[in-house]
Amino acid sequence: MPSTATMFTRAVLRKCPRCGGRKSFIKYWLGRHDRCRTCGIGWHREHGFELGPIALNVVFTFFSLAVIMIVAFVTTGPDYNVAGLMALVIGAAVVLPLIFQPFTYTLWLAFDLAVHPPDQRELAEADAAVAAAKSGVSSTALTAGE
Repeated sequence: MPSTATMFTRAVLRKCPRCGGRKSFIKYWLGRHDRCRTCGIGWHREHGFELGPIALNVVFTFFSLAVIMIVAFVTTGPDYNVAGLMALVIGAAVVLPLIFQPFTYTLWLAFDLAVHPPDQRELAEADAAVAAAKSGVSSTALTAGE
């Protein structure tokens, strides 16, 4: 396993935290593959894993909104354009979670790998998924035992 700092650096760059592969589990901006296409580690490591990235996304979004509001109030005061500020904040509240989404998944996986390193069973499944991908077998068929 790489160091925690390495995993977080890779995650910020939207790479797989474990192997650093560019072909990680991020399919496109809002979609995901079941596993990293380079090392085979699954992003969904346990039941409810999605709650971590969602919570992280909420924290990043709320922090960014707070910074936007503070900067907007300081720069426009004392004559506030309420309609303009509302449009700015509502627009940011819609766009920022979409921007943060892939980063929060890779960051959460880096955090989870640092706190709970994969066991031998998970590593064996990852290796089997990579081998199956190279031979053309889908990962869903592999997990179904076909």
